[in-house]
Amino acid sequence: MRYLVIFVAIISSSYLSAETSQPQTVHVAAYDYPPYFSVYSDKHLVGDILQVLNERQQSYRFVLKEIPSKARFKALSVDGCCHMMMFESNDWGWREQLPQIQLTEPIVFGAERFVALRKQHQQDMSFFEQEGLRLGGISGYHYSFLDNVTDAQLLEDDHNVYLSLSHEINVMMLLNGRLDVIMTHDEYLVQLRDETWFPRLLIHEQPFNTYQLHTLINGRKGFTTEHWQEVLKPLLDDGTLAQMFANYGLPWPAEPLLLPQPDARSVDTQAETIR
Repeated sequence: MRYLVIFVAIISSSYLSAETSQPQTVHVAAYDYPPYFSVYSDKHLVGDILQVLNERQQSYRFVLKEIPSKARFKALSVDGCCHMMMFESNDWGWREQLPQIQLTEPIVFGAERFVALRKQHQQDMSFFEQEGLRLGGISGYHYSFLDNVTDAQLLEDDHNVYLSLSHEINVMMLLNGRLDVIMTHDEYLVQLRDETWFPRLLIHEQPFNTYQLHTLINGRKGFTTEHWQEVLKPLLDDGTLAQMFANYGLPWPAEPLLLPQPDARSVDTQAETIR
């Protein structure tokens, strides 16, 4: 009987040890916002970072969860599906929706600007001042010059703005003449610099908005900014994080991005590429 008790105790101890050693699952919300995340690309920065973290430590298992941009506040709420979100600005409604959210230090200094297609009659910044231009934006995004209104019908009726679900769709609509101007961000434009049609883009010299991106975490759900900084520290110390940022043309530590300017001299030679 004594040996049976010892055997049961050993089995119970082993079971409890295995149970407590299981990594904590941390769900990371993401919506279409290239190069940070996009369903239209197999490579994105959030996915790269989470993959390395899952390979190098066993305390947490980070799981990427795609959400609509409009659902991000619900996703990080106490009853929501996710613990955290990377590359997000506190100015995009978080102060009003979830004021208790935790922020890391800025990880990106970004900017949004207007982009058109360079043509004979639109070669300089004066084109953007014309009235009646058909604008293209992204559903759920906050645009400061439009008072951060996100209602698609209001934007359509009052500002002639069409909202799609991705930046890639908007670029294609611009190239095909279905939009006059799109609203996009410098970090995405850097990813397009090697496209054959990039020289045909007329990029506004002045951004209509600048922002700081952070990692946002709801610490009330069992994972805090302190936990995140602890798990991220090895990638910072050995330069892995800096290299991953560099893979997407982004500086680390964070600083304003140097935006590549299209070479207008090659516009004529690229005209056939878009047709």
